[in-house]
Amino acid sequence: MAVFAAIAAWNAFSYPPLGGFDASEHISYARGLAERGEFAAGGASYTPPGFYVLAAGAIRLGDALGLDEPERVAQFMNAALGVGTALLLLVLTRLLFPGRPVVRWTALAFFVCCPIVLRTVAMFHPQPLALLLSTLALTLTARMIVQRRYGLWTWLSLAATLGALQLVRSVGLWTVAVVLLTLIATAAADPSHRRAIRNGLGICAAAAFLLALPWYIHLQLTTGSAVFGRSITSTPLSERWPAAFYVSPGLPAVITEPHRGALPGEFLPILYTDTWGDYFGIWSWSPPRPELTSRVNRRLVVESVVGLPLTAFALAGWFALLGLAIARLRDAPARLVVVLMPLVSLAGALYYAVQHPSTDADTVKAMFLLTAVPTWAISFGFAADTLLARSRRIALPVLAVLALCALVALQFATYASVS
Repeated sequence: MAVFAAIAAWNAFSYPPLGGFDASEHISYARGLAERGEFAAGGASYTPPGFYVLAAGAIRLGDALGLDEPERVAQFMNAALGVGTALLLLVLTRLLFPGRPVVRWTALAFFVCCPIVLRTVAMFHPQPLALLLSTLALTLTARMIVQRRYGLWTWLSLAATLGALQLVRSVGLWTVAVVLLTLIATAAADPSHRRAIRNGLGICAAAAFLLALPWYIHLQLTTGSAVFGRSITSTPLSERWPAAFYVSPGLPAVITEPHRGALPGEFLPILYTDTWGDYFGIWSWSPPRPELTSRVNRRLVVESVVGLPLTAFALAGWFALLGLAIARLRDAPARLVVVLMPLVSLAGALYYAVQHPSTDADTVKAMFLLTAVPTWAISFGFAADTLLARSRRIALPVLAVLALCALVALQFATYASVS
């Protein structure tokens, strides 16, 4: 945890405020609130204001301290949010797998070493706040089910978290769906939970929706799209993306040239290379950073290679948890949050890409799936614990290789290593 906190702080200190995705638009939004108390009129104006209210306060603090780049205070805030999410991950894992420390600590290791996490919490961007609130919502849901805490304040706390999440980023809707589906499935599978969930779920859902309703009305009035703030394309579905976009694994370029200069804009290849490497060039290449030289490409190739076993192991854990959820739902219904979150997030990201196609595939980013990383981490931890329980002779060398891959990924996610 200390290593993660130190690297996150260093990245916030060294990564340029204008280096991240749409950074100038996000900074302009926050500065408008800080200096004039106004929402943005263009750029990132479709994004809810939750993060920008906090970022505006951070900028004011940076100005008061006389910093040359006061936006860095918001970057340090995001680094702290990343650390907070890691702590919540430990709590969530302990709730779901009590007495199994291997799950907890290997899940944390996966989360800490995942480049998309450390890269994002270094940026001036609302996604780290969405990550924290999403993980908090999953943790509150798991605690409610595991400990059978269905009191009024528990429901209101969950509603407030879900409402706040929708006021930070539209991807929060995926978490809302996961929480509601998990609670509904729990009530259906176990009659002992049914009455308490039936009494509180409607109040929780209504309160969460009402908290975000003013923003949805604002978007509908100003953009004509109440959720995403962007008009849905009228292009026929068959013409929005080529068939390869949906099914292509992108081989061999996903390994040999994992960047937008050579790898076609296809759904799964972009998500994979943007998670473990730097598909869009916001971290290790593209001006004002080093150009995409053969040396940089070799580094990206290494990242794609080390990401393969880590991804495969997390997928194995997720499929195992899926099987258990289907076969023994009544025994541990709270684990549905781990099963559903990756699935719903992938579906949501694909829906967004289909409704808002772009020529440069800019509407497909691994960042849109950031809120699912904690559940991928738990899946990874579950696979590690299961393998250790079944065969230590096999598990120890396998985990040693995975640890080496994770350390390589962590080194790439430290900005000083590529700047």
